[in-house]
Amino acid sequence: MAWSLVALPCAAAVLIFLVARSGPLAALSGVAGAVATLVLSVIALAGAPAGVSGAPFAEELASGPGLVMGDLDLPLAVALSPTSAFLVLVVTLVTALVQTYAAWYLADDDRRGVFHATVALFSAAMVLVVLSADLLLTVVGWEVMGWCSYLLIGHWSRRPQPRRAAHAAFMVTRVADVGLLLGTAVLVAGAGTSARAEVIDHWTSAAADPGTRSIALVLVVIGVLGKSAQLPFHHWLLDAMEGPTPASALIHAATMVAAGTVVLTQLLPVLLLSDPARTLLGLSVAVTMLLAAVCALVEPDLKRLLAWSTISQVGVMLAPLAAAGSGPASGAALGHLYGHAIFKALLFLTVGWLASTRGSTAASALAGSGRAHPVALGAWAAGLVSLAGIPLVLGGLTKEHVVAAVGEGVGERGPVAGLVLVSLLTTAVVTAAYATRALLVVTLGDAGRVRERAVMPTAVAAILVVLAVASVLGGLALGPRLPDAGHVPLALFVVVLLLVLIGIAIGWGLHHTGWQQRLVAGAPGRHVGSGLGVDRAQRALVVRPVTALGELVAFLDRGVVDTYARAAAWGVLGASGLGAEAHRRARPANGLALLGGGVLLVAVVTGLVLLGDS
Repeated sequence: MAWSLVALPCAAAVLIFLVARSGPLAALSGVAGAVATLVLSVIALAGAPAGVSGAPFAEELASGPGLVMGDLDLPLAVALSPTSAFLVLVVTLVTALVQTYAAWYLADDDRRGVFHATVALFSAAMVLVVLSADLLLTVVGWEVMGWCSYLLIGHWSRRPQPRRAAHAAFMVTRVADVGLLLGTAVLVAGAGTSARAEVIDHWTSAAADPGTRSIALVLVVIGVLGKSAQLPFHHWLLDAMEGPTPASALIHAATMVAAGTVVLTQLLPVLLLSDPARTLLGLSVAVTMLLAAVCALVEPDLKRLLAWSTISQVGVMLAPLAAAGSGPASGAALGHLYGHAIFKALLFLTVGWLASTRGSTAASALAGSGRAHPVALGAWAAGLVSLAGIPLVLGGLTKEHVVAAVGEGVGERGPVAGLVLVSLLTTAVVTAAYATRALLVVTLGDAGRVRERAVMPTAVAAILVVLAVASVLGGLALGPRLPDAGHVPLALFVVVLLLVLIGIAIGWGLHHTGWQQRLVAGAPGRHVGSGLGVDRAQRALVVRPVTALGELVAFLDRGVVDTYARAAAWGVLGASGLGAEAHRRARPANGLALLGGGVLLVAVVTGLVLLGDS
């Protein structure tokens, strides 16, 4: 079953690519393949073996071809557990909805078939990461996702902005992935196998070297920070907004940025023994989640606001792995992964529809746009309520479990855990504030600017309704399918509720006092809209030095090293030219000289013979 869940979307990707030139057929194949994988994931969840172990991923039930290369064992196995089956269901559900939405969104795109094929392959790679019980297969899925994200972000490659965004995403994530590859190599080499269960057993045993273990986990965390768009690798996710909205929904919701959470959860027993790795992860997510939330509050573009929100919420997702104890860390992190996948997919697909009616994703263009589209407005509100963390809705439940997991015994885990908790609580306030702002922008506005109602396709409306209901009531699906996420005390519930209400009040106050508009139109909005100047910093600190170094190396190669080779060549060519010229000019005289020499030689030999006879 696990291998079928990986193989089916791969086969769909191949089939779609073969019929890619036929747009409608490719779209139909993409939707059919995604729905078939979704049905298979439901069957897998219903039949997933339960009670295998206390871990969320059942390595004991792994099965694969089992290869051996020298002293290295490569089982190349996948496994199915209630947790992994539930996560696959989330991935395939979002993929099916994105494929259906893209069939409408890209109806006039001459490359829509390639897009559908890439989405199918993207989902297969994420499913492989979730189901993998082998670190080598995890790396394969990880790298295929990076390649597919490059293709999806740069789908509109005839324009320079998507091409540049795709290159930026590829380069930034590739640099970070070097850490993941090296860290994985250390873990596999030390254990003598790529089987995750045996790797964990080796590196958690008394025989493991703590220093080597910490180096390997720090490298893995660097790779996760890159894919998860955490500081200092956050900027590529903002540029990714140049891709089609369905691609943004897929990358930001159930794939790519969430893959790091899955990988670290799978390696959590080893991560818990590496204080340097958890410290690095904690410092990054503590700064990232709060900074990105503040940036979302003043971002002039609503689609980029959602991108800042994703960066922040992935930090929230990773917070339990960085600062929580061993018990509730996995459940809290994976629970918020599930909640974020649902409500963020809803928000991106909704803003895509609203932008299609206004021709822009800028907040100024979308002001009041929801008033002409009740379904879109209701979906937008449901997604933002879940994002804000209103108690009892899906996003509220998962966020409360994250706060509870990080806050449980926080004083026993050092200052970094305390920093993560403070940042988490502050982020809850700012998140509610920018969610309120996003809702007010779409709801309020000059009535004269509300254009004639655009007709929403039935399929799009159904997608938004399904995700909206899931964003509000999806918490009912939490339970035995995910590991223990901890207990939320009543006092913590009240605290989180108060923080959310404070954030809502701040968002409302900023909007109605006019401060929000001044911040967005002023220097803060300009700086955030330009990505906090990261592009300029990259050009100054990376691009220009590397380019200058390349020019210096090229000059040394051409002007110094090649000079000696060219000088020798010039000498040989000059000597050969002089010899050839002398040969051409002296040919008759040389012939006479040779003839005279021959005659003289014959005469001398004859004379000697005669003298000898006498």
